[in-house]
Amino acid sequence: MTTPIVAVVGASGGLGASTLALAVGRRLAASGPAATVVDLDLTRGGLDVTAGVEHLTGRRWRSLVEVRGPVPPPLLLPALPVEDGCRVLSAGSPQPEVPTSAVADVLDSLVAAGDPVVLDLPGPSALLPQVLAHAPLVVLLTGLRTRALADCDALVDRLTADDEAAGPAGPPDLRLVTRGPRPSAGVLDDVVAHLGVTHLHHLPDDPHVGRQAERGVWPGSGTDAVRRCADRVVEVALTGSGRAKAS
Repeated sequence: MTTPIVAVVGASGGLGASTLALAVGRRLAASGPAATVVDLDLTRGGLDVTAGVEHLTGRRWRSLVEVRGPVPPPLLLPALPVEDGCRVLSAGSPQPEVPTSAVADVLDSLVAAGDPVVLDLPGPSALLPQVLAHAPLVVLLTGLRTRALADCDALVDRLTADDEAAGPAGPPDLRLVTRGPRPSAGVLDDVVAHLGVTHLHHLPDDPHVGRQAERGVWPGSGTDAVRRCADRVVEVALTGSGRAKAS
């Protein structure tokens, strides 16, 4: 079985992509070897805060800005903050200026280690080519309002039409997670048909998620909607079901 590599990409801000990425990492770790969640939103607060592990010691991106070439996994992985088998490589604070080459070398090293990797990536990120080079399962998180769908449409175009961004593996394996109040079946069918991306799951609003975040609980630790969505992502990532096409 291929080691799961999952990129969770928020088509718009504020949808909870970081929360979902952490939940996917937590659920992958619960089902097998330790997983690593990588913060690739390097201009905002660290992913370790979202995970509630900012108090733990360990390396953040700011200590890796001078990386050149492969990093031996036995040196890198044990140095990351970890909780219940899930590691976090976070931006930390203050936000670092990490060269693209260092990001690429660290990602190569993490993937080469052979453990599951989950990447938290903003849609507009310039790091998209470095991520797609590893042929991940790409989970697109989108809202259903007009502006959110326009953002997702533009992102799908970028992912599927730009040969340079698509990388040597060809067009990426895209799966759609919709977010917000549950739409009618007709609306969802129209969205899927327009985007041309297989719908993986709908993530409804769940007040438990916000309450757990305020308590510093790692996303996906409870039995809320985020965990159910993460379990669906993990199911697809572990089965290696191939590149899907929207029907």
